[in-house]
Order: sequence, then C-alpha cells, then structure tokens
Amino acid sequence: MRISLETDGASAVANGKPNELVTSRLRVLIIDDDPVDREIFKQYLDADRPGAFLYAESETGRDGLRQQKSFSPDCILLDFNLPDLDGLKMVRLLREESTSLPCAVVMLTGTGNEEIAVEAMKLGVMDYLAKGPSSAFALSRTVAGAVQRFRFQEEITRQRVALEQRNLELEATRAELFDEKERYRILAETIPQLVWTADCSGRIHYANQRLAEFSGNMSAGLGSLESLVHADDKEAFRGKWKSAAQSGCGFETELRIQRTHDQTWRWHLMRTVPIPAAEKGPVSWFGTFTDIEDQKRAETALRRREKLDSVGLLAGGIAHEFNNLLAGIMAGASFALESMDPAHSAFPILEIILGSSQRAANLTRQLLEYSGKIQVLLETADIRRIVDATCAQARASMPRNIHLSVQSAEDLPAIETNTNYVQQVILSLVMNAVEAIGDKPGSITVTTTMSPLTGPSQLNADQSSASGYELPAGEYVCVQVSDSGPGMDDRMQAQIFDPFFTTKFTGRGLGLAAVQGIVRSLGGGILVSSAAGSGSKFRIMLPLREAAGGTSVPNKAAGRSR
Repeated sequence: MRISLETDGASAVANGKPNELVTSRLRVLIIDDDPVDREIFKQYLDADRPGAFLYAESETGRDGLRQQKSFSPDCILLDFNLPDLDGLKMVRLLREESTSLPCAVVMLTGTGNEEIAVEAMKLGVMDYLAKGPSSAFALSRTVAGAVQRFRFQEEITRQRVALEQRNLELEATRAELFDEKERYRILAETIPQLVWTADCSGRIHYANQRLAEFSGNMSAGLGSLESLVHADDKEAFRGKWKSAAQSGCGFETELRIQRTHDQTWRWHLMRTVPIPAAEKGPVSWFGTFTDIEDQKRAETALRRREKLDSVGLLAGGIAHEFNNLLAGIMAGASFALESMDPAHSAFPILEIILGSSQRAANLTRQLLEYSGKIQVLLETADIRRIVDATCAQARASMPRNIHLSVQSAEDLPAIETNTNYVQQVILSLVMNAVEAIGDKPGSITVTTTMSPLTGPSQLNADQSSASGYELPAGEYVCVQVSDSGPGMDDRMQAQIFDPFFTTKFTGRGLGLAAVQGIVRSLGGGILVSSAAGSGSKFRIMLPLREAAGGTSVPNKAAGRSR
C-alpha cells in the first residue's frame, strides 16, 4: 500500500534532530509490502541524519522474521497490513523466543485505530504512527526515541534481574548466617559450661542460660565479669585480664564464682579467647567457666589421704619401735622399785622414771591410734548410753558459761563398736568445742541419729571428709558434736587433724589427729562442716555391723580412697 510523504529535508532539520544514542550507525529493518513506502522511509531518515542508519528490507512478515535474526536490527519499522500477517500477529511472533521483543518496534498503519494502538503498546511496541505527511517529519525522532526507550527498558530489566539475583543471594546469605548463628546459639546453650562474651573492659554482652541461672540474673545485662568473682580472687583476675587485654592473647585461670540458689562459692576454670574486631575496632572476648569444684575437692581429699597414710606409717613405725624400748625401761624400773627399800635415796628417782615411761607409753598409744594401726576389740553396745555417760563425765569439768545438751533419736539399734574408744572420741570433741567457745557464753549439742548413706557422693554434698576416704553406702549411726564457737575457715579446717596442731600458743598432743585415727580403726569416718563465725559440726559416722561380741576390726582404715 503506497503513501505520499511530501516534505523537504530543511523542514526535517528545522524540527530538530533526535538525540545522539551511539557513535555507530543504527540498524533499521523496514517490513512493508510497498517498495515505494520503504524508499520514502529511508529518504526521510537519511534527510534528517545522513549516514546514521543502516537498512534492511522485507516485503512479508515471514521474511521479516528471518531478516530480524540475521540482521539484528536496533529498530523495526513494521507495516500493520502485510500480505501474510497483520502487525499484531507479527509482534507476537517476535516475542515467541523470549518474554520481550528483540528490539524496538515502531508500527505504521494507513488508518489510525485506537484499539490497535493500545493492543500494540501492550505487546511492547515502542510507538504507533499513522502513515502520512505529518508523521514523516517525526520519523527520525520517533525511531531514535524508540531505540533509546527500548535500550533504557532493557537496562532497567537487566538491573531488575541483577537486583533480584542479588536479593536472592543476600537472602541465601542471611539464611546461612541465621542458621550458623542458631547453631552456635544451640551449642552455647547445650554445652555444660557457663558461656559468655564480653567487651575489652570485661562487661558481659551475652550469657547463656546456664550462666544466667547460676548467677541468679535472668535479664540480658549481667554487669561485669569481675562482679561474679570471689573477693579473694578479684586481684588475680584483674591482673590476668589486664595482661590479656594488652597482649590480645587468651588465658586460663582458676577462680570462684557464687552459685545463687544455695549461696555457695564454687571453683571454676575460666578460659578466654579474643574475638578479632572488623576494621581495627575494639577486641571482644569469648569465654567459658567450667565447674571444677568436685575435682578440687577430690584433689584435696587425695592430698589428705596421702598425707595421712605417709605420716601414719611413720608414726606407727616409730610407735612400735619406741614401745619396745619403753617395755624394757618400764620392766626394769618396776623390778627395781619392787626390790628396793622405799627409804633408799634412788627410790624417788625410779618412781619418776616409771611415771615418765607410762606417759610415754600413752603417747605411743596415741601415735598408734593416729596411724589407725590399733587392734580394736568390738562389742555390742548401746550408743545412747555411751553418749549419755560421756556427756555426764564432761559436764563435771566444763565451765558454767557453756551449756551441754544431748539429743538422741528413739529406738537406735545396738552397734558393734568399742565403748572405750567411742567415749574417748566424744570426750575429745566436746572438750575441743569447750576450748573453741572459750570464756564467752555458748552451747554444745551432741546429737545421735541414724544416717543412711546411699552412695559416696552423698558424703561430700555439703561438707568434706576429714580423712580423704569415702565411706561405702550403708546404714550408719551418726554422733554429731556441734558448738556455737567462732567456727573455722577453710585453711584451719585443712589443718585441724594434723598432729600437735592447735590454735593456742603451743601444741599439747595429738588431739583430733588421734580422734581421726580411732574413728578409722572403728571402720567409720569423720566429717567436718564449719565456717568462720558460724560454729562447727563434727559428725562421727559409725557403721552398723552384723557381728557377734568380741569381734576385732583389722588394723586398716575403713572405706575406699578417693
């Protein structure tokens, strides 16, 4: 279909040139069944921008599809009425290989139709022109504008696709980081340690649930690490932290932190590692507290047991040898006294020798008791009667400022023990409590109860075994001597069973050391519970035995070593 486009190049130029898009020539594919129209289109384009366009031509839609693939145009001038296809069908075929058109398309028609124009625009056509003189002046600008808008749309599409891809990558990274963070959170919450992170000043940023419960602060802000530490350990902690902050290296140290629910201070191993900061920012710290209280107690008990065994072995050996020497001295002195006239001048000297030998023999017996090497003759005895008789004897020599009371459970079974040794143990503990109270008003209570032990762990739940040995599970009679005295700190408790240890100016004997040895020889154990300013409790655990009277206990300590 032919059209007449009458204008001159000057008019085209007067209407202005389109914007320059690229320095290379624009490739224009003209699809029109009328060769005259195709030539007119080229003339008007060249008149406005000489040499700016490179052309390819097609008479039919099918041939135009082939030309589009081989020529790769920047713009297609498409006649709506083609011999084989209409313009809309042609546009749909161009979109078949992708969701968008391959290049800018300007549709030309001899008759204007608004519905066709709207449909064409929906399919992606850049512009719609009616053939005629009025559109000829705008053809160059229309082609250049269509190419420019198409390229702009292509760039927007590329940017949108790139942005969507970036968003997908960011979302995948975020999900990965969330999963990793969740894994570390679960790890921090499930391991048995107390886990924390802190800044370089020691202020806690994160604490796992165990630490929050242990410290009693369930809120997010736990304050500083130093606030958790025992007063006696703060100075060492500050030194370690300052050194680590300066060097940037992690460290390990042992310190005590308080468990809130029972107000006990427990030993922990503190481990820290620095977390490098991004872009030279301040270093933060990651760390854990591992409870080593049971390990520390086991180590202390082991040292006590080894000390008791070594000193006891030495004391027992010396006592046996010394006892043999005393036997000869005492026998000779006794024989000389019996055969000598009391008026003889040497008689008083022999009496002194014999008395000193007897006191030395008592000391030797105490050494054997301390070492746990004595042979004990067991007999069936009523523990209540033993306690009552011993306390009655103690009251006779006690000062009036101290009140002694006895509390015994009903229906206590008879036990297989040695009455004399049990009396000696109770009397020693009572008199030790009297000395601890001193001149101030105070009280001493002796309590006798049944105390079953279900396992060795129960023995050390809230007190330490003085001997470093564990008692086997079973039924025990417990004789407890408690006082209202000044109590003992940890250091004193570690020494009270040492031979000749005393809080007075000088030691006066084996004292509690012998008590400990006697209890071991009876097959029992002694437990101590005390704190400075809170008095002291000594618990004597005597096992129930199914044995006939006159049974002897072997010369070895009871229980198992820990």
